[in-house]
Amino acid sequence: MGLTFFAVFIDGYDTAILALLVPHLAEEWGVKAAAFTYPLVLTSVGVVVGYLSCGALAQRLGQKRALVLGTALFGIATVMSAATLHLESMGILSVTRTITGIGLGIVAPIAIVIGTQNGPAEKKQSIAVFITTGLITGATIAGFTGGLLIEGLGTAGVLWLAGVVPLVLAVLLSCFIPNSPEHTGQENTSSESVAAAILGPKLRTSTLVLWTATFLVFVVSYTLKSWLPTLFEDFGMSRSTAGLGLAFFGLGGMGGGLILIAVSAKFGTTRSLVVMSLIGALATTAVAVLPANTAVLLFLICIAGAGITACSVGQTGIAVSIYEMSIRTKGVGWAAACGRIGSIVGPAIAGVLLGFAWPAQDIVLLLAVPILITTVCWLILSKRIARTDHETVEQAGVKADSNS
Repeated sequence: MGLTFFAVFIDGYDTAILALLVPHLAEEWGVKAAAFTYPLVLTSVGVVVGYLSCGALAQRLGQKRALVLGTALFGIATVMSAATLHLESMGILSVTRTITGIGLGIVAPIAIVIGTQNGPAEKKQSIAVFITTGLITGATIAGFTGGLLIEGLGTAGVLWLAGVVPLVLAVLLSCFIPNSPEHTGQENTSSESVAAAILGPKLRTSTLVLWTATFLVFVVSYTLKSWLPTLFEDFGMSRSTAGLGLAFFGLGGMGGGLILIAVSAKFGTTRSLVVMSLIGALATTAVAVLPANTAVLLFLICIAGAGITACSVGQTGIAVSIYEMSIRTKGVGWAAACGRIGSIVGPAIAGVLLGFAWPAQDIVLLLAVPILITTVCWLILSKRIARTDHETVEQAGVKADSNS
C-alpha cells in the first residue's frame, strides 16, 4: 500500500511543481504567466486520456504491469521536458506535458484499486481515501520545498529530479507490488457491459451525481493548484510568500484528508463531505472578500484546502463503494476522468480571466460557487447510498431466513 500511495504522491508533486515553475519560467522566457495555460491544460487533457484508458490497459496487461508502464511513462516524459526546456518552446513543453499527463492518468486509478484489493474489504473506502491523499501530500511537499529546489537546482534541474524519481519508483513497483488476482471479474467484462452497468437504471443517478461533484471539485482544486502562486502575487504578496500559499493549501488538504478518514469511519464518507465542502466554500469566500494580511490569508487558504481536498479525495472512496469489483477500475477511472475534465476547464478559464486582467479576488470568489453545488451532490449521494445499504441488509436478511 505504501508504494501505491507514493505513486499517487508523485502525481500531486508533479502538478504542484509545474505551478511553482510557471512564474519563474515566465520571467526566464520573457512571457506572461497566462501563456503557460496550454501546458497546464494539456497536462490535464493527457490525464483524462490516461484515466479513460487505464481500465482497458489493465485488462490487457494486468494491473501491475499497467501501473509500472504508467509510472515509467510520466517519468520519461518529465525527463523530456527537462531536456528540452532550454529551447523555450511552448509547443514542445505542451507535448511533453501531455505525455506526462497520460502516464499520471494511468497510474492513479490502478494504484487505488490495487491498494483496496490488498487490504481488508471492510476498510476499502478508508484505504482508497488514504492512497488518494497522496495527491495533496505530494502537492504540499512541493509547495514547501519547491522554492528551495528551484533556487538550488534551477527550473530544468527540478524537472530532472521530478523525472528520475518515478523511473526509480517504476523499478520498485515491478519488484515489490504483488501480482493482482488472476480473475477479479474485470478481465471478463467488456467495455460495453461496464458502461451498461455504470449508467444502467440501478447506478445511473448515483454515477451522474458523482461525476458532477467530481467535476466541480476538481475545477476548484486544480484552478488553485495551477494558479495560486500567481493569484497570491496579485494579492500583493512577494513571490516566495505566494509560493507558500500553495504549500498551506496542501497542508490543509493533508489535514482534511486525515480528518475525513477518521470522521467517515463513524459518520460515513458522504455525510462527512457535506460538512467539509461547506467549510471549503466559506473559507474560499473569506479569502476573496476579507481584507486580510498575509498570515490570515495563509490560514484561510489552509482551511479552504482542508475542505476542498477532502472532497477531491473523498469522491474516490465513494466510487469504490458504489461500484463492485468487476467494474471498479473503470468506474473509478471514469469518475476521475470527469474530475480531470474539471481540472482542464478550471485552470483554462482562470488563465483566460487572468489574461483579461480580472482581479485575483474576483476569481477566487467565483470558485466558491461550484463548491456549494458540490455540497448538494454529496447530500443526494448520502441519501442514495444509505438507501442502497438498507436494501442490501434487508436482502441479506431475507436470504438468511430462506436458508434457515
